[in-house]
Formats: sequence, structure tokens, C-alpha cells
Amino acid sequence: MHSLEYQTLFISLCILHLCPLCEARPLRKRTVSEVQLMHNLGELKQVQERREWLQLRLRGIHGGPARASSGDAGRRRRPRPEELPDLRDMTPEDIQSALDVLEKLLKSKKS
Repeated sequence: MHSLEYQTLFISLCILHLCPLCEARPLRKRTVSEVQLMHNLGELKQVQERREWLQLRLRGIHGGPARASSGDAGRRRRPRPEELPDLRDMTPEDIQSALDVLEKLLKSKKS
């Protein structure tokens, strides 16, 4: 075999050896700040989903019996979406406490 054939064979073997090692691995490890950023992004998405779900639940709540006023004889109208408070400024703790109140209301309705 000639020297060129040996070089070609050697390079081919090196490539065949390195290909399985590189599969499904990132080129470099993520830094701690990148991992923290991805974690924070996941938490933010989860809080936004909870907030949207809570807004939908709040829109569906029917208030208790209203006092009879002169015009509607005890009937209470459902608030419009634009009349509901904006929940974007709520913290996760506020959302959790509102969820607890909703659960209590649902349990008392069932009893």
C-alpha cells in the first residue's frame, strides 16, 4: 500500500471512531447561567398559564344572591371581561391564594 492509501485509511478510521462519540451530545456544556435562564423561562411560562387559567375561572364564577334592587328583582348580571381586574401583576402567592378561595367556593357549592 502506498502512503496516500495509509493516510486515507487512517483518516477514515478516525472519522468512523469520532462519529458515534459526537452523536446526541451538545458541542459544549451549558453554563450555570444558561441553565438558570432556561429554568426561569419554564417557571415564567407556568405562571402565565396559571394566570390565564385563573382569569378564565374568575370569569365563570357566579356571584352569590344579590340584593334586590329596584329594577332587576334580585338578579345579578355577570361582569363583562373588560370589567374584571387585570391579573398580570399577581405574584405566584396571590395566584395560589386565589386558587384556594376558588376551591373553597366550589366545595361549598357541592355541599
